[in-house]
Formats: sequence, structure tokens, C-alpha cells
Amino acid sequence: MATKTVTISEGKKDFTGLIKEAVTKSEDIIITKRGRPVVVLLPYKEYTDLKKLRTYLKMLEISAEMHKTGIKAKDVYAASRKELEGRRP
Repeated sequence: MATKTVTISEGKKDFTGLIKEAVTKSEDIIITKRGRPVVVLLPYKEYTDLKKLRTYLKMLEISAEMHKTGIKAKDVYAASRKELEGRRP
């Protein structure tokens, strides 16, 4: 995947064009302010893939912590189910 860098002022001039580039060329566009990267414009599909990956990594971290502390998933499930059932009118 290609990467392009533009300043905020350049991005303002042709925002629609940048969106088209990101989509048609599957290009990440880094937008800078005073020479420093502040935001990235990327295709929506890539964004959703990154969100899924971030969620998966967090689940792995939780799993590792549960394993370290000896907490079992079935115990968490049972406790949460009991709590939810207690909320019913």
C-alpha cells in the first residue's frame, strides 16, 4: 500500500481529491501540521480491518491476564449471567 504525505493546508485545497486517491489507489494519506503527522486518511475497509485487529489483540491481552490470575472464562460468564438475571423485573 502506498503512502502519501500532505500538509493540512494542501489537504484543505483538495480534500475530495485526497479521498478519491485513498479509495481508488488504496493509499494511506498522512496529514501533517507544522511538519508533524497528526492524522491519517485511509480507505474505510482498512480502517475496519484495523479496528478488528485492535479488538482481537485486546482479547488476547485479557485472555493472558485471566490465565495469569487463574480466572476461568466460564466463571466470568456465570457471574455476568447471574448479574443480568438479577436485573430483570
